[in-house]
Amino acid sequence: MNYKILLILIFVKTYSQEKTDWNNVYWENKIAFKKQDNTIFTGIVQSKSKNGHVKYEEIYNNGKLIKSLLYYNINFAQLVSTETIFNPETNKKIKLLNFSSDGKNKWETNFDENEEKSEFNFYKNGKVIEHKEFFQGKKNGKWFCFEKDGSKCEIEYENGKKIKDCR
Repeated sequence: MNYKILLILIFVKTYSQEKTDWNNVYWENKIAFKKQDNTIFTGIVQSKSKNGHVKYEEIYNNGKLIKSLLYYNINFAQLVSTETIFNPETNKKIKLLNFSSDGKNKWETNFDENEEKSEFNFYKNGKVIEHKEFFQGKKNGKWFCFEKDGSKCEIEYENGKKIKDCR
């Protein structure tokens, strides 16, 4: 199943749904319910600062968590600091995105079905400048980064052991 398409469809549907705060929702067996009528919740649960800025929110579809967002609030602008995407069937984390406050850098971590890190990428100005692969929590596959002089350094790992070095 292609989770990217599923998440996009759920994301579009959810943003037209209800927004509420934590006091109006409760959870049973990792399913969100509205306190008002005990029905399964679809929408956005938000935590706001005293001045009304959203600090954190979680997005639910049919009671299942699909995304959480943590925000920077800088000079009255709200920017996403951390975005976590969940598999709605298992409630496990599948992707974690971190953003710099200037919006120029991004860190992306992908997870396998056991929530073990499977891939890490660091972006600067939209370009991948560091890439790491993992298997069952161990360094595995090709890793690369760029040196200060602009040259590319590639290292290869197998089951946590370095098998090919940059030099």
